[in-house]
Amino acid sequence: MWGKWVVAAMLVGVTGCVGGQQGRAEGGVEPWRPVSPENLVLLETTTGTVAVELASEAAPGHAAQFRAAVRSGVFEGEYFYRVVEGHVAQAGLEFDQRLGNWPGLPLEAERTVPAAGFDPVGNADLFAPTAGHRGGFAAGREDEQEWLLNCTGALGMARNDGPDTGSIEFYIPFGPRRYLDRNYTVFGRVIAGMDNVHRLKRVDPEAEENHPDLFEKGEAASKAAFAARAERLAGNEILSVVLAADLPENTRPAYEVMATPGAEWNALKMSKRDYSGIDAFVHTPPRVLDVCSLPVPARRVTPQNGN
Repeated sequence: MWGKWVVAAMLVGVTGCVGGQQGRAEGGVEPWRPVSPENLVLLETTTGTVAVELASEAAPGHAAQFRAAVRSGVFEGEYFYRVVEGHVAQAGLEFDQRLGNWPGLPLEAERTVPAAGFDPVGNADLFAPTAGHRGGFAAGREDEQEWLLNCTGALGMARNDGPDTGSIEFYIPFGPRRYLDRNYTVFGRVIAGMDNVHRLKRVDPEAEENHPDLFEKGEAASKAAFAARAERLAGNEILSVVLAADLPENTRPAYEVMATPGAEWNALKMSKRDYSGIDAFVHTPPRVLDVCSLPVPARRVTPQNGN
């Protein structure tokens, strides 16, 4: 009995390919919302596909520059060059000399926004006065300030020390890294394929100053140094990155995210907060839900017109 209950609990929120009309509530209420093709990034790595939704409302400048970078093809053939167990997987061009005309962006780690549309998790949080969700993204609030959280699978902008030095280098946390909240811009989240991020080879970043042959010893030395780098990072190559909007409509994948707030989301939250009905428990856990412990479910859908 216990094993069956655990399996059932694990199946809640698993991404699957389902009919586009499943899960509709009566009365026209939509408990799931479609992901805009302009905000759906499909990242193909050597370990598999990762689907990301951009948070264009929370961080419009970062989302726009990332879209432009994806459309330029700059990430293809690059690598996840910093993959640290228990921390983050970081990818991009790695070195400042390679960023070219991609400008640094003003920090968009938080914004001023009314509380309407913010769905509180319902209990205290260690890092934010109030934690909850907006549009499927985990968020924190203090007065009228709101920011996206560095939960597992967040898409954040890596940068140097200056707050306006983020450009196109991005990271994905393997687990909650909440001390980064409000310090680094979160501009999206993984909605499918986080298992493929976990399968990346763990590699430490190379300190640029320890490899002057990359840029300072001429073309031949640079070519050899980058070839050695490619061999070291081969297991973490980015094969392609594309926006769903740029794919033919009849072949592009489509995803939906559970609406927050929403009736299905409220029921799911309660199921993970209230374990009073579990006979096998000797001690009933407190009715507490950590904002990062329950990612908002996403699912791949099949359009009903057959395309």
